[in-house]
This record gives sequence, C-alpha cells and structure tokens, in this order.
Amino acid sequence: MLSFNKLITLVAMPMLISACTVTHAPRTTIAQPKPQPVEQWYKEGVSQSVTRDKVGHCKIEVGASRLSQAEAEKLIGYCMKSDGYRLIKKTNNLSFLDS
Repeated sequence: MLSFNKLITLVAMPMLISACTVTHAPRTTIAQPKPQPVEQWYKEGVSQSVTRDKVGHCKIEVGASRLSQAEAEKLIGYCMKSDGYRLIKKTNNLSFLDS
C-alpha cells in the first residue's frame, strides 16, 4: 500500500513538471511592406545640404508658389538639371539613376 506522501509525490510531480515546462506558441511572420523608392536630386561632390539650398533657390526662381504642383515640379526640374543635377531613385541606401 502506498503511503500518503508517495501518493502525493506520484500525483503532484507530473503536474509540477508540466507547470514548469515552457511551451512556445508557433511563430507568426508579419509581412513588412517593401520600401518605396524615393526620388532625390544628386550631383557628384555636392552635399545634401547644398542640394536642398539649390532646390530652394530654384523654387524661388521659377515662382513655384504661384504654380500648380505639376508645373512647379517640371520647372524646378529644369532649373536643377541646368546646374548639373540628376534626379535619382534611392531605395535601402542603394541609388538607381532615373531613366
């Protein structure tokens, strides 16, 4: 015949072990959106700060505030290209020339 202590041990030990066992839920993967390419002006040897200043100068020169957005972007583009800048697409620190 089993003593009370042995009976408790036989019943409680599996419960204790199962309570201490860590179970892991299955991993779920959340799809990350792909980064969209960003267009920016580029000129060899020119810093981003100087480039931003040039864009600002071109906005003033073409009177962008008085134009539609499409017309302003077109004229700013002409201004930037006339000074040797190129519009490039940048994704994940990789640059692709705008074709």
